[in-house]
Order: sequence, then C-alpha cells, then structure tokens
Amino acid sequence: MYHSPKSREYASPILENCIRLHFEDHLLQAKLRLDMPTAADSSSRSQAHAYDAWNSFNGLCEAFMRLFGLISQLAFISQQKSAGTLFTLVALVRPVMTLVNERTLWLKPHVAYSENAAYLRLQSLQSMSQSQFRGDVIAGDIAGWITTEYHRARDVLGNVAAQSVWSLYSIEHSPINQILAEWAGSLPTMYWALSAMLAPARFSMTSIAILQQYSTSLNYSLQMLFWDFSQIGRSFTDIKILYEAASVKNQIVDGDVAYPRADVEPSKGMEIELRNVSFAYPGEKSKEAALRDVSFRIPAGSLVVVVGANGSGKSTIIKLLTRMYDTQEGEVLIDGLPIQQYCMAGLRRAQATLTQEHKLYPLTLAENIGLGYAEHVQDTEMIMAAARDGGAAGLLDKFKDGAQTTLEPITTAFGYQLDDDKHKTLKDVLTKLEKTTEVSGGEKQRLVASRTFMRFRTQQIKLLSVDEPSSALDPRGEFELFERLRQTGEGKTMIFVTHRFGHLTKYADIIICMKEGKISELGTHKDLMGRDGEYASLYNVQAQAFTESEVAVAAGKE
Repeated sequence: MYHSPKSREYASPILENCIRLHFEDHLLQAKLRLDMPTAADSSSRSQAHAYDAWNSFNGLCEAFMRLFGLISQLAFISQQKSAGTLFTLVALVRPVMTLVNERTLWLKPHVAYSENAAYLRLQSLQSMSQSQFRGDVIAGDIAGWITTEYHRARDVLGNVAAQSVWSLYSIEHSPINQILAEWAGSLPTMYWALSAMLAPARFSMTSIAILQQYSTSLNYSLQMLFWDFSQIGRSFTDIKILYEAASVKNQIVDGDVAYPRADVEPSKGMEIELRNVSFAYPGEKSKEAALRDVSFRIPAGSLVVVVGANGSGKSTIIKLLTRMYDTQEGEVLIDGLPIQQYCMAGLRRAQATLTQEHKLYPLTLAENIGLGYAEHVQDTEMIMAAARDGGAAGLLDKFKDGAQTTLEPITTAFGYQLDDDKHKTLKDVLTKLEKTTEVSGGEKQRLVASRTFMRFRTQQIKLLSVDEPSSALDPRGEFELFERLRQTGEGKTMIFVTHRFGHLTKYADIIICMKEGKISELGTHKDLMGRDGEYASLYNVQAQAFTESEVAVAAGKE
C-alpha cells in the first residue's frame, strides 16, 4: 500500500480538522447541558478532549499500517536465501523479550508523609514567583518569607529523590534484564558467524551487511508495532469516553410543569416558600450546613431584603431558588408547587439574577450585555439602553472600538525566534494582538448589571434576585443601581441580598436576617428595630459609620 508523503501532508490536516471540529461540537453541547452539582463532581465529569479523537483515529491507522508492513517484511526476509525462516525467528528474540519485560509506569509512594508534604509545599512556594502573584508579593513584601519557607521545605525533603517520574522510571534496579537483552541482540550476529563457518561460500561481507540491516529493521518495526498496539486499548477507551460525555446524567432532575402556570395571576410576580430547608454543598469541608431548617414565605410582588454576616447562608437561598442546587431536606415551593415539578427552562426564563459571581464572557462588550436577551443580541439600540440603565454607557464610550471591544480576546498569535532588535516592528504587532484590556471591578459590575437590565426587556421576569452585585461600586453607584433595579419592580418579586442595606430596608416588605445558616429574625424594619436583636445590631453598626462621618464633616466646616 503506497501513499505519497505529499498527499498525506495535504489530506491529514483536512481530515484532522474535520474530526476535531465534529467532536468539539459534540463535547461543547455535552458540557453545556451539565448542571452545577454534576459539573463540580469529578467522578461524573468527563475528561474527554476533542484532540483525543484524532489521536485515537491516527493511532489506529498507524498501527494497522505498521502491522501490514511488518507482515510484508517478515514474508520478504523469510524468502531470502541468505536469511530464511530460522534467521527471521532469531531476529525476533530481542523485541519479543523487550515486550515480555515491559514495565508499567506505576511508582509506589516511597517517601514519608512529612517529606511528601514538604515536596508539595516546595512546588507551591515556587509557583508564587509567577506573574499572577507578583502584585500581592510586592505589596505584601513577602519575598523574604517565601525564600525562607522554600529553604525550610527543601531541608525537610533532604536527599529524597525529586526528579521527574520518567527519570525515576528509567532506573533499572537489576542488571539481569539488560544482560539478557544484550545477549538476545547478539543472536543474529552469532547466526551469521555460525552460518559463515558452516557454508562460507554462501556468505560475503555484502550478505552479512544485508542480514544486519534486516535484523535492525525487524527489531525496530516489531518494537514500534508493540508500542502502537499497546495504545490501541487506550484509543478505544478515549473514543468511548468521547461518546459517553453526552450521556452523563445530571444530578438535578428536570420537571414537566410549564412555568408560568395558567392558573396563576401573571402580573403579581413569583410566590416563594421555603419549608424546613436544610442544605450543604456537595463536597463541602465545613462541619456545618449552609442552611439549617429554614422556613419563610414571600408573597408574590414583595420586595425582600436578606441580611446577615458572611457565611450566614444568604447566597445559598438564591442558588436554591434558581435550582443551581436542590435541597437535601425540606422543600422549596414556587407559586404553591414544589420547585422540582417545574420545567427548569421555563422557570429560569422567568428569573433574573445579578450576583458578584457573574463573569464577563470572552466576547465583545455589546455581546456581554446583549446576552441577557439572546434573541436580541444584535439589537444595538436595545443594548445601549440597557447599558445606560446599568451605568455602563460611559464605559463603552471610552474605548476606541466602543461596544465592539473585546476585553480579553482569545490569543492565537504566535512568534518564534523573534529578535528584540531585528524584528522590533513584528514584535510590536504581536504584542498588540496579544494585549488584553483592563477594566476595574466596578466597571465589570456595571457591565454585568447592564446584562440584567437587558434581560428585563424579555418581559417575562417574575423574580429578580440580587446578591451582593455592588461590592466594587462606590456608595453613590450602589445607590443608583439599587434604585434603578427597585424601580423595575412592577410584576416582579424582588430579593436583595446585601451587606449595605440601609437605603433598601425602608422599601422592604420583608427583612430576613440570617445567622449561621438559620433565620435569626424576620419582619419589617420597624418590627426588627423594636426587637433590638441581630438585625438592629447590624443596622446600627452601619448607621453609626454614616453618623460619625457626617459629624466629622460638620466639625471640619466649623
């Protein structure tokens, strides 16, 4: 079977591209359908990669081509008068012995726990010299501490081998296998010598050289064939994993009731009730659950403020309402039905969330905002209106490319052997192509808020959940954002989770004060202040800060 190197060079990239694009599309859809618990669970998360498909396909082709070549080679050599069947068998001894003595790469732990911990700490301290930590290291002046701790970990490690796994794998603990391999490798030479003595007329220097070439060629071909076929099992496994990626079962089971229901008045927002809800995040190391026996009811159309210290369970409530997770105990009711009964797509279309965890996509600023209403992602006028509502219009104006700016473009430019002096112009072009655009934390939050205002334009939102989205905004920016959000409240139930709640509580129908995963207090601002409990304490701390500031300003004027 003959194929031109040129034809292969031309066809191989085309075939590779087709295979990789097919499986990239397959894996993209498989990953996008995963829910939060399943995506976070390493036992159910697929480790497949699109390039595995091409590697497996290419490996299988190479293996069968090599097998065909070896069979042809064996048939040819065994028919030669100067070689024959016996020589062919002798030449196969060494590669077969190599296969029999092949080791599996599995290194048993050979160091004590303290030495292993020291090695891991050594690697961690080394990583702190990387660029992403540079600002913190300089600002914290901890370079000296890092060096001292590195030396301490190195002293604990002592003389324990810390080379790469492959260098340790290559170490032979016994010379027997090497001796036998060398002896087997000399068998063809012994065959030539013995044959030459028994029949000197049949052998010349030329025939001996040809036999040596036959032996070397057989040894190489057989070892490569063993290697190729040792990878076939892995190739089939990789292909199996690729196809299984689409069949991974989500831990959160979808319901079948359409939302909104026809029997519920559409103009009032979403009614919410939690009954004896307890929840702990999967794999969480904390001994305490995030929520413990939480119960409350929010009438449709209410404005609710959830307050409490960090770790009190405020954000977890939002994640349960959006079915990012399901409760372990108790139940969440939406408009009187358990949330699990609703079709998740319909339920989520009726919700808008704005949290500090939302990220900017590696797309244009216009798309980052427009994806709040994906059907109108190209509607420039609607996007700019949402940007004004979210406070990001000024940010779009400051960039040369405006709303079409991509902050962190996917980098594909590559330069090799570029000299700083000789290729300065080319280096400058490369640097420009790779450059990312920095924005502040507050600007990112304005962009994400604009995405939420874009989502409001679907006219389907029944629940707005706002979870600390303004941590990087100044007080004026935070106030303006909350005011604009609150003013969109008609036909919506609104839940605000925030630390700075003074300007919201006067509008709140219900205030839920959380503490250590439980509801500490629940009521209106007036009721809770009258109890002089946890809520009053949190409120007074914030009020005192503003009061002291005003007193200081007045004193300065005097």
